[in-house]
Amino acid sequence: MWKILLILSLIPLVGAGFGRHWFWTRIRMKGLRRDCGLTVRELREKLGLPPGRGRRGMETHAAALGNALRECGLALLEKEGNTMAKARVKGAFLTKALPALVMMIAVFAILSKRVSAGWAISGAVATVAFWTLLRLTGLPIELRAAARGAEALKASRAVKRVSDEDEIVRCAKASVWSTVWPF
Repeated sequence: MWKILLILSLIPLVGAGFGRHWFWTRIRMKGLRRDCGLTVRELREKLGLPPGRGRRGMETHAAALGNALRECGLALLEKEGNTMAKARVKGAFLTKALPALVMMIAVFAILSKRVSAGWAISGAVATVAFWTLLRLTGLPIELRAAARGAEALKASRAVKRVSDEDEIVRCAKASVWSTVWPF
């Protein structure tokens, strides 16, 4: 029975992995080669948001700017009172912490011999697969955030070339798929 649960749980994980590769990784690789002459920090300031922290603030390629544009769109939607955008922002941390937490629980369950290894691994994979399905249901709000960020980008005229702006918007729409995969 645990084998069936494991196989059924792998379906959304493999599907999300393929979707992320097909829709995000290919476009990201093209965006990494395109320098737009604008940093992520400057983009956030021109859209009226506080500058981000860390190393990502100095990147100038279209993939980083597209990812930042989607995040700015979420922040703008959250400012406008969209509760789904707020939930999406709050759930992003859990997406990164959940796999490690679930695997730790599975290891302790196996070591304590309370649960067989097959059931512990199947339960862990099923939990991560369920969370992946929940993240997949949030794709429309991410796409709305990318569209809202694109509107703000066009209104602010932050980018000098129209082709760079189009590439940033393209990367922003594709970066929606980077949020689905929990690893």
